[in-house]
Amino acid sequence: MVEGLEVWALTHDRELREALVDTRFRRNWRTWRALSEGEVATDHPVAAMVYLDNMLTVDGEAHRRMRGPVSKAFTPRRVEALRPAVGAVVDSLLEELAERDGPVDLKAEFAYPLSMRVFSELFGIPERDHDRMRQMVATAFSPSTPEEVRAMREQLDAFLTELISDKRSEPGEDLTSALVSATDEEHQLSDAELRDTLWLLVTAGFETTSSALVNGVQALLSHPEQLALLRSGSAAWTDAVEEVLRQAGSVATLPFLFAAEDVEIGGRTVRAGEPVLLAYLAANLDTDRYGADAAEFDLTRSRPRHLAFGHGPHTCLGAALARLELEVALKALFTRFPEVSLVEGDVPRLGSVFINSPASLPVRLSAQRAAA
Repeated sequence: MVEGLEVWALTHDRELREALVDTRFRRNWRTWRALSEGEVATDHPVAAMVYLDNMLTVDGEAHRRMRGPVSKAFTPRRVEALRPAVGAVVDSLLEELAERDGPVDLKAEFAYPLSMRVFSELFGIPERDHDRMRQMVATAFSPSTPEEVRAMREQLDAFLTELISDKRSEPGEDLTSALVSATDEEHQLSDAELRDTLWLLVTAGFETTSSALVNGVQALLSHPEQLALLRSGSAAWTDAVEEVLRQAGSVATLPFLFAAEDVEIGGRTVRAGEPVLLAYLAANLDTDRYGADAAEFDLTRSRPRHLAFGHGPHTCLGAALARLELEVALKALFTRFPEVSLVEGDVPRLGSVFINSPASLPVRLSAQRAAA
């Protein structure tokens, strides 16, 4: 059960990989029998995440057409060119933290501002809209009532209408302007597709990266012997990033694949029209693929490629940028504050089926401040 919905869940690596490239499964919500027949309302909190027309909820040629304009912004060369800008944002945020006394919340004061600023720079979104976006995304990923979903969609519609209007009247070099102009070019998007694509990019653009970053900090502070290897140069920060993404990934699950016909998978039959939940985090801990110690955080182990960014034609376009942000931010944080430590006590988790992350991450930046 997921928020009152009966769904299948793919929790093992092999079956999840198979399903993600199996054309008998579709992304298009029109394949979902219960939704099409009115058994599930379109303002159901989970249904609302897929009742859209963007590159995550379409297949085949429609998917290639919608993905094209976005993919141009995430080529390896363009992403690597962002490294100095990401580093500058990281350094600025860490400098601000250095002025603080007492514990700081690394999620609210470092991870979120970093991912938000990088995303907003890429998409040309002004700072005045940052809190607005954060609230909408929090609603989208949290348990919500249909009333809250409808209110969020009204806020979203107003935000996207304003954003699209601004970019049409004053286009810039940002990705939002490129998507708006693409409505008249080769990869033409309808008005609905444009809005739904922007909503996908907003929801996926910063929450997942900021959550992965705090997960990484928490994991490394909980494994000081492995952190010591990174600080001494005996292990690479890129290896740490991959293990964070595998063992402590921020995307626990995503909805949905839908069976276009009866499909036998993992010894079960998924009937035509039934939804399948993509349990990425569970699959990344699959002992059949990653070993008996798959649940353990160990950056020294050589493991197969994980599923943190998906697999197949819908693999996350922002994977390279997320890796870059994590690498730069983790290395800079632990270099700038060599005595950083977790504040003792339970850390509450986000109340979300989809996002794996603490709601906050209180730390002390130096031993002297901890003693004081």
